[in-house]
Amino acid sequence: MNPNHHSTPTALTNTPHGTARYTRHYLNLPRARTVITSQVRAAAQALEATIEEQTMMCLTGQPGTGKTFTLHTILDQHPHWHALRLLVRPQARPSDIRAGLYRALNLPGTPPTDPGICDDLIRHALHHPVRLLAVDEAHQLSTACLEYLRFLHDDPHTRLAVLFLASQHRIKALRAQPALASRVTTWHDIHPLDNTEIATVLPAFHLQWRDSTPSLICELNNAWAHGNFRRWAALTHRRASITHRTGHSPHDPSPLLKGLHPRPKKNL
Repeated sequence: MNPNHHSTPTALTNTPHGTARYTRHYLNLPRARTVITSQVRAAAQALEATIEEQTMMCLTGQPGTGKTFTLHTILDQHPHWHALRLLVRPQARPSDIRAGLYRALNLPGTPPTDPGICDDLIRHALHHPVRLLAVDEAHQLSTACLEYLRFLHDDPHTRLAVLFLASQHRIKALRAQPALASRVTTWHDIHPLDNTEIATVLPAFHLQWRDSTPSLICELNNAWAHGNFRRWAALTHRRASITHRTGHSPHDPSPLLKGLHPRPKKNL
């Protein structure tokens, strides 16, 4: 559970085996840590089944709930899934997907200009081992791009599972595509965390919340964050700035909620 892919800073992550990785967090949050939540575990289980069955899955959620961060966290813990990660740009064409796959597969040289030759090389590379193709911002895929992915997935020579990531408010665009809707076996939603889990997760996420009472965390969550970790990252950044400036961590929600957009539900 953590902020989305728009971030550039890195933060240390603990893996189940005690080793360390560096993953990206939203905003500049030194000492931020990745926390494996119930939402991450559920997404990992659904994705594991998708890979075993070599089917298609769609991972959705509200903006800021951590779809992309969840994906990268899961894939970093499962390198044996041989994941190919593609970020779809607006108005992408099949040729863009083809070139992106060619590079993601580390095929030699530049992608051939002849689509047939390029596709043969990609199909051959997708024969072994089983791979996961993770497509972020999938709601931006055109019908032609979806047809190209369907062609690769359905080819009897390839061994491929496909994961689409899309914002919840754009999911209708994907469900309206027959080439996708008829093949996706799992539509998995990432939900905002409730007060009970957020009160446990937040102190593990950042030192700024280690000395906070559950009542303060729940009050901030109810007033503005609503279980959305991008918002919690913003509150963490604000609290760290106030602590650095004053030398004291605020234990009153008012300075943390002041001037936020959208405005908090109530004045505290």
